[in-house]
Amino acid sequence: MYYSCTIAIIFTRGWYAMPPTRTEPPVVQDSDDGPLVYTLRDLNQQTARIMAEIEKTGKPAVVTKRGRSVAIITPLAPGEVESRILAEMAREIAQKG
Repeated sequence: MYYSCTIAIIFTRGWYAMPPTRTEPPVVQDSDDGPLVYTLRDLNQQTARIMAEIEKTGKPAVVTKRGRSVAIITPLAPGEVESRILAEMAREIAQKG
Protein backbone atom coordinates (compact mmCIF):
# COMPACT_ATOMS: atom_id res chain seq x y z
CA MET A 1 0.00 0.00 0.00
CA TYR A 2 0.91 3.66 -0.10
CA TYR A 3 0.59 4.25 3.64
CA SER A 4 3.51 5.54 5.64
CA CYS A 5 2.37 5.96 9.26
CA THR A 6 -0.55 6.17 11.66
CA ILE A 7 -1.10 9.17 13.95
CA ALA A 8 -2.97 8.91 17.27
CA ILE A 9 -4.68 11.92 18.84
CA ILE A 10 -5.89 12.13 22.43
CA PHE A 11 -9.34 13.64 22.90
CA THR A 12 -11.01 14.30 26.23
CA ARG A 13 -13.09 11.15 25.75
CA GLY A 14 -10.34 8.81 24.62
CA TRP A 15 -8.04 7.94 21.74
CA TYR A 16 -8.68 8.50 18.08
CA ALA A 17 -6.40 6.95 15.49
CA MET A 18 -6.22 8.91 12.25
CA PRO A 19 -5.93 6.86 9.07
CA PRO A 20 -2.43 6.60 7.65
CA THR A 21 -1.37 9.21 5.13
CA ARG A 22 -0.56 8.24 1.56
CA THR A 23 2.82 9.06 0.07
CA GLU A 24 1.50 9.19 -3.49
CA PRO A 25 -2.02 9.30 -4.88
CA PRO A 26 -3.47 6.10 -6.24
CA VAL A 27 -4.16 5.91 -9.93
CA VAL A 28 -7.09 3.80 -11.05
CA GLN A 29 -7.24 2.69 -14.67
CA ASP A 30 -9.98 0.63 -16.26
CA SER A 31 -7.69 -0.46 -19.08
CA ASP A 32 -4.44 0.51 -20.75
CA ASP A 33 -6.36 2.66 -23.23
CA GLY A 34 -8.69 4.25 -20.67
CA PRO A 35 -8.27 7.55 -18.88
CA LEU A 36 -6.37 8.03 -15.64
CA VAL A 37 -8.60 8.57 -12.60
CA TYR A 38 -7.68 10.79 -9.63
CA THR A 39 -9.62 12.02 -6.63
CA LEU A 40 -10.07 15.75 -6.14
CA ARG A 41 -8.12 15.50 -2.89
CA ASP A 42 -5.14 13.87 -4.60
CA LEU A 43 -5.21 16.49 -7.35
CA ASN A 44 -5.28 19.24 -4.72
CA GLN A 45 -2.35 17.80 -2.77
CA GLN A 46 -0.12 16.68 -5.66
CA THR A 47 -1.10 18.81 -8.64
CA ALA A 48 2.37 19.15 -10.16
CA ARG A 49 3.09 15.40 -10.13
CA ILE A 50 -0.33 14.51 -11.53
CA MET A 51 -0.12 17.14 -14.28
CA ALA A 52 3.35 15.87 -15.23
CA GLU A 53 1.96 12.32 -15.44
CA ILE A 54 -0.93 13.45 -17.63
CA GLU A 55 1.46 15.29 -19.92
CA LYS A 56 3.87 12.32 -20.01
CA THR A 57 1.23 9.70 -20.82
CA GLY A 58 -0.80 11.92 -23.14
CA LYS A 59 -3.99 10.36 -21.75
CA PRO A 60 -6.96 12.30 -20.40
CA ALA A 61 -7.60 12.13 -16.65
CA VAL A 62 -10.92 11.99 -14.85
CA VAL A 63 -11.18 13.80 -11.51
CA THR A 64 -13.65 12.37 -9.02
CA LYS A 65 -15.26 13.79 -5.89
CA ARG A 66 -16.87 11.28 -3.54
CA GLY A 67 -16.84 8.67 -6.27
CA ARG A 68 -18.50 10.83 -8.94
CA SER A 69 -16.74 12.29 -11.96
CA VAL A 70 -16.53 16.08 -11.72
CA ALA A 71 -13.92 17.04 -14.33
CA ILE A 72 -11.78 15.80 -17.19
CA ILE A 73 -8.23 17.03 -17.77
CA THR A 74 -7.11 16.61 -21.37
CA PRO A 75 -3.46 17.02 -22.32
CA LEU A 76 -2.79 19.45 -25.17
CA ALA A 77 -0.64 18.65 -28.16
CA PRO A 78 2.52 20.77 -28.37
CA GLY A 79 1.71 24.12 -29.97
CA GLU A 80 -2.04 23.49 -29.87
CA VAL A 81 -2.78 26.40 -27.54
CA GLU A 82 -0.62 28.85 -29.45
CA SER A 83 -2.16 27.92 -32.80
CA ARG A 84 -5.69 28.31 -31.42
CA ILE A 85 -4.88 31.71 -29.92
CA LEU A 86 -3.30 32.93 -33.16
CA ALA A 87 -6.25 31.66 -35.21
CA GLU A 88 -8.72 33.42 -32.90
CA MET A 89 -6.72 36.65 -33.03
CA ALA A 90 -6.60 36.51 -36.83
CA ARG A 91 -10.38 35.94 -36.94
CA GLU A 92 -11.01 38.96 -34.66
CA ILE A 93 -8.71 41.18 -36.73
CA ALA A 94 -10.48 40.13 -39.91
CA GLN A 95 -13.89 40.93 -38.42
CA LYS A 96 -12.78 44.40 -37.25
CA GLY A 97 -10.87 45.26 -40.42
